[in-house]
Amino acid sequence: MNQFFALAICFLCGFTDVKIADVQIVEVVIIAAFCLSFLVPEKRMVLQGPSVITDFIPKFVILLMLLLAGSLLSLRLDFFPIADTGPLKQPPYASLIRLIEVSFSISSMFYVALTVRGKPNILKNMLAVFVWSALVGTIWAMISFVAWYAGIELPGVTAGTVPRMAGFFVEGGPFGVFLVGAIILQIVRGHYLGYVSRRTSYLQLGVLIVGLLGTQSKAAVALSGAVAIVFLMRTRHFRLVALMAVLMVPVAVTSNLISGVEGYYHNYTNYQQAASERPDDKSLIAGRLAAAVLLPRIVAEHPILGVGLGNYALVRNDPNILRGLPYLSIWDAPGLGLFGYLAELGIPLTLFVLWLYAYPLLQAWRSRPWIVLLCSYPVLAAIFGVQLNFAYPWIIAGIGLATIAIDRKHRTSLGSGTVAAATHQLRAASPSQRPPAPNALN
Repeated sequence: MNQFFALAICFLCGFTDVKIADVQIVEVVIIAAFCLSFLVPEKRMVLQGPSVITDFIPKFVILLMLLLAGSLLSLRLDFFPIADTGPLKQPPYASLIRLIEVSFSISSMFYVALTVRGKPNILKNMLAVFVWSALVGTIWAMISFVAWYAGIELPGVTAGTVPRMAGFFVEGGPFGVFLVGAIILQIVRGHYLGYVSRRTSYLQLGVLIVGLLGTQSKAAVALSGAVAIVFLMRTRHFRLVALMAVLMVPVAVTSNLISGVEGYYHNYTNYQQAASERPDDKSLIAGRLAAAVLLPRIVAEHPILGVGLGNYALVRNDPNILRGLPYLSIWDAPGLGLFGYLAELGIPLTLFVLWLYAYPLLQAWRSRPWIVLLCSYPVLAAIFGVQLNFAYPWIIAGIGLATIAIDRKHRTSLGSGTVAAATHQLRAASPSQRPPAPNALN
């Protein structure tokens, strides 16, 4: 039963815009998994396992306690609630609800990691369902993309001059970042572990790449480059790092990354004037661009304690923060990942969160390079905009920690079949597939 819930969590993490009563469906499954664990003793999740996983648990208990303390201390502030919003978006409930969401997302990491328990067959299934989650979202986005040109509006894309593929996400940017993680997992399961045939691996990888391009996500392009650079540094291919930097230039041009950055910079430097001229333009006075202007002001006012988790929208309308900018009448979120949390958590706690995201990568650095590739995603995704309460980076972190644990216990059990016992174990996990590539240890 624990394996069933772990697989369901891995699959449903790609459906962030599918909700039940404003609760993400993956969060519903996480809640069900933990309720079952507490109510049915024989299904209880045992918090015992490899030290690389269990040693991590107290650090997150500390984080959640600090987040709770920050939420309570934020009650010292003057809030500016948005009119006509429900009670859950009023202080102190907005902060506490976000804390609960973060708690469940982090819990998914440990649930996934401890479910593997050194069994490559379970790891194989987790990789498969995560990738299939991305494939289903991409196929739905492709159908919606074609339908848009036929005059049929489906929720798999967001409208524009050219529609952006969004899958089961609210917009294309987050979907693109999610697909980068799925592509990494597909490379691991196909190229390095041989869990699928070469033809199937390349076909699925091609679909995911088409989806990634269809999102038109600048953050995803930058994230892909950052992940590749970390991987090449681990393999000590420093010349390839330089080549990668050169090759990223045409990629950045074709993906509109450079023009997008130029546009952001132009709008940022002229923001005060533009906002005064277009005070009702929600695309201008809300979202990332507005946050880029307002966040530094909030951090300057509250550098140590921040304003409390989830409270950005409740303080951004403070006249001392706006300084003449238009009042916003809708709920707003910064959407800037860890940079946004500088305002909500304060600088010290944000640095602690950064270290927690980086923990799998630090633990994996002396493991095989493909494990480093896998574990680099959570921290880089957080830097490039993923919020704390989104489960999929934590799930990939959980898969990474489980892989590190297996690698440390059986240095050859996930790689090439040079040891007979390791080959037997791997083929037992994937009986009908080809053996791993000869360079799987590299």
